[in-house]
Amino acid sequence: MCRYLLLRPFPHRHTAYRVRFVSASAPIQTAAWIAPQLPHGGRVLLIRLSALGDVVFALATVAALKTARPDLALEFLVEDRFAALLQNHPQLARVHVFPRKHKLAILGSLLRLRRERFDLVLDLQGNQKSALHVRVVRATTKLGYAQPGAREGSHRAYDYAVPLPSPLPHRADMGYYLLAALGLSFTKAKPQIAVTTPPEDLLLALPSPLVILHPGTSAFAAFKRWPIERFAELAQRLCAQGFGVAVTYGPAERELVAPIFAAAPAARPIDGSRLSLCGIAGVLALARVVVAADTGPLHIAAALGVRVVALFGPKDVARYGPRANGNTPQAVLFAEVPCRPCTRRDCASPQCVLRLTVVEVERAVLRVLKDA
Repeated sequence: MCRYLLLRPFPHRHTAYRVRFVSASAPIQTAAWIAPQLPHGGRVLLIRLSALGDVVFALATVAALKTARPDLALEFLVEDRFAALLQNHPQLARVHVFPRKHKLAILGSLLRLRRERFDLVLDLQGNQKSALHVRVVRATTKLGYAQPGAREGSHRAYDYAVPLPSPLPHRADMGYYLLAALGLSFTKAKPQIAVTTPPEDLLLALPSPLVILHPGTSAFAAFKRWPIERFAELAQRLCAQGFGVAVTYGPAERELVAPIFAAAPAARPIDGSRLSLCGIAGVLALARVVVAADTGPLHIAAALGVRVVALFGPKDVARYGPRANGNTPQAVLFAEVPCRPCTRRDCASPQCVLRLTVVEVERAVLRVLKDA
């Protein structure tokens, strides 16, 4: 039987929460801290399988938990597509990889996970895919979100389901409510990413300051892209003003970015297929500004403390926007149209993106540089 926790914040936000216990089949009853105490040196499995930006957001929970309880051994379950981002992560004792790209290996991975024993499982994803792993793994306590934070019936896999406020908080903040349900006193901490230093000649002789453009998105989210001809004009304008301009792209995006180099030959191509995710992070960390749509590299750059100009479009910024670390200036741009924000997975005419002009984006780049 699933149990639900109701959380009421203390006056100081994100520090600690009072917890009330609600049985799924009984009236609400007040209780003290109900979640079991984590033993010293206990094993904790955090689950966030995908997507890249959401894995980055989940690292905020990793950082807060490790700061509050440095004795715990934190382990992370992630899809093979994004596992490289967690390579040599300083706060993770181990990374478990779900072989999504290799269907025949899935059963073996589930059996290996079944052999493990954890003191606590935190499901930071809350859907059918993550709930499958919650059910498979053996753990003293399994914690996740209540509906609507949990989808597809995933809340039934947990020992405790933690309600979230309405409207739902930012994706990076959701895990804090799970930590609060454990009775932990914690503060927000900067997510950690173990960057790989890029080859010295990759950005050699580019002028400063360096602006990195990332025009692509996943194929699934292609409707969120700003038109490539506008990226080309932006690169041309920035190069004319003496900025160093580099363009990052994935293995399937060479044709997509070709117009940029035709318009701005001085722009430097950065082929992401020759770098790991940590290598891409290492390149982004060297930028003064990163310009990108709502995609994984944007959120990696923001997590690293790099200034970003986000060309956001349809998604709700309050839930999915880039998270600035400290006082890092950033700009989130979108056109105000009646239908945004929305949750559509496709759009024939995404005016929230298409109405953004090159002049507006250029001004945003100059503004975040000036605010630094």
